[in-house]
Amino acid sequence: MEWHQILHALLSLIFVIGLLFLTLWIFKFCEQKGLKCKLIKDLNAGRRIDILEKRAIDSRNQIVLLRADQTEYLVLLGQTGNLLLKTNFRQDKKDE
Repeated sequence: MEWHQILHALLSLIFVIGLLFLTLWIFKFCEQKGLKCKLIKDLNAGRRIDILEKRAIDSRNQIVLLRADQTEYLVLLGQTGNLLLKTNFRQDKKDE
């Protein structure tokens, strides 16, 4: 094998690894921004269920705030099962 073939193979490998890292970065960016990301908003335009907020309690449990048809639900998701904690708790803030 000549040196230019080895260089070509090495540059191709670096290019493919770079594309993989770029794709990973894009997915992480959209995951961190959640529904604020324009791409995700466009994909979810006609859906009735929104995930407003999601927080990890520990490595196996998380709490999720959902909105379905203008009703908000607070749900505890875990390994042993799911539990609906509270419904319709949105408080309207008035300017005083």
